[in-house]
Amino acid sequence: MVNLKQPIVVASNNQFKTAELVECFQFCGLQAISYFELIDKVEFPSEGTNDYQANALAKAEFIHEKLPNQIIVADDSGMILEAYPDAFGVTTARDLREYRDLTKLNQHIIELVEGHSRGVTMVSHLAVVGLDETYYGVGKFIGTIAQKPLGHNGGSFDLILTDPVSGKTLAQLPNTQKIPLLHRTKAIKDVMMKIGENR
Repeated sequence: MVNLKQPIVVASNNQFKTAELVECFQFCGLQAISYFELIDKVEFPSEGTNDYQANALAKAEFIHEKLPNQIIVADDSGMILEAYPDAFGVTTARDLREYRDLTKLNQHIIELVEGHSRGVTMVSHLAVVGLDETYYGVGKFIGTIAQKPLGHNGGSFDLILTDPVSGKTLAQLPNTQKIPLLHRTKAIKDVMMKIGENR
């Protein structure tokens, strides 16, 4: 794992995503902060609908233009349901925007897979700019959708994403077991390995 001396700046207006990325970077021995700590909130350009990497890069470069001396990371992520492979994906957050209530959101996903395959993949694509070149990382969590929300360690999909090894939802696991399983943690490890190989 590469040792970066300055904090990595997260390019996102999603507070949950930012908090998780900060936690995942910390788990990997690196410091990350929200761009809010350096400049006021901005509105990002509209995202595309078919390319995680392009969306992540656009967000990272947008903030890097405003903070040219910083290392910037951006994430584009999504959910892929085995029962509906053509649904969600890159547009997951936009497709589920109407379900602002967490309970209703998770119940909607549970009802979608009822009577179908419960297999699910969470994917994260990261873009890091501000170094000698642009770096990309990809991480995946592969599991199943639980029958009902369970656990207290985490929110959102953590309550319904079941780890196939332990048979528990991510929210039922302690951080020592949960964080290594997260798609964003795996994407961080992937991109940092690539950065380390070139430094």
